[in-house]
This record gives sequence, C-alpha cells and structure tokens, in this order.
Amino acid sequence: MQPALAWDFTLADLAGERFVTLSRIQGPVLVNFWGRDCPPCVAELPRLQAFAQANPQWTVLLVSTDGPLDAQRFLAQRGITLKALRGGLAVGGLMRAAGNRWAGLPYSAAVQGGALCRRHLGELHEASLQALTQTACDATQIHGIPL
Repeated sequence: MQPALAWDFTLADLAGERFVTLSRIQGPVLVNFWGRDCPPCVAELPRLQAFAQANPQWTVLLVSTDGPLDAQRFLAQRGITLKALRGGLAVGGLMRAAGNRWAGLPYSAAVQGGALCRRHLGELHEASLQALTQTACDATQIHGIPL
C-alpha cells in the first residue's frame, strides 16, 4: 500500500479578499481545477454545484486557471456560487503537486486532513463524481492517476 500524499495550499478568492488554506478545512474537500475555455470544465460546473448542495459535508473549491475578473464574470453568468479561488501563475505547479503531470483540465482531487486521497483527470460525470467522493478519504492509500 502506498502512503497518502500530503498536499496543501493557500490561495486567495477571486476578489483577492479572503485566503483559503486547504489543510484548515474540516471534513472532506473536493478541489476542482477549471478554465472557462475548457468545454468539459464548463459542462461539469453545474454537477459540482448540485453535488455541493446535496452533500453539505463536502467543501467544494473551484481553482480557476483564468484571470480573477474573467472567472468571476463567467461563474456569475452561469449562476455558479461555489467558492472559487485564483490559481495564479503557480496553478500548473499546484496541479502537478497533486499528481496531474500534464496540467490537463479539468482536474479534480478529493482531500481530507491534508491527505490527497483520490484524483480524476477529465470531466466528472455522475459515476466518476460518485467514485471520487463515495466515502471519506482513507489516508493510507491514494486512488486515481499514478504519480
């Protein structure tokens, strides 16, 4: 069994007013990297919003690969109210640190207690979203894309 990968970050929200530190969030977290020019990213946003509303024990964070103003407008136009963060210039490195070697989008990771538990590269459909989030993280094992 491979040990869990520790993964943490602190990013500002899109307005640059609040900072979110991943390891300080209680309970399981679904981190989703997305971009407004990525059709699969756009397609999964409503699914992520519905998941967050139906599963309040999960915190869903959207990490944008776009500029903050563009991302804010885009989400507002689509009625997406999930907490969105600015990835900034280091977004590619942040994704690689989470196991996404190619910085492909969309990319999602299930995290709990600072441990990266499961990852998914590509659009999340109902089945893959369920597989990614079906149980709280098991900090003794990583699932998903190999490191």
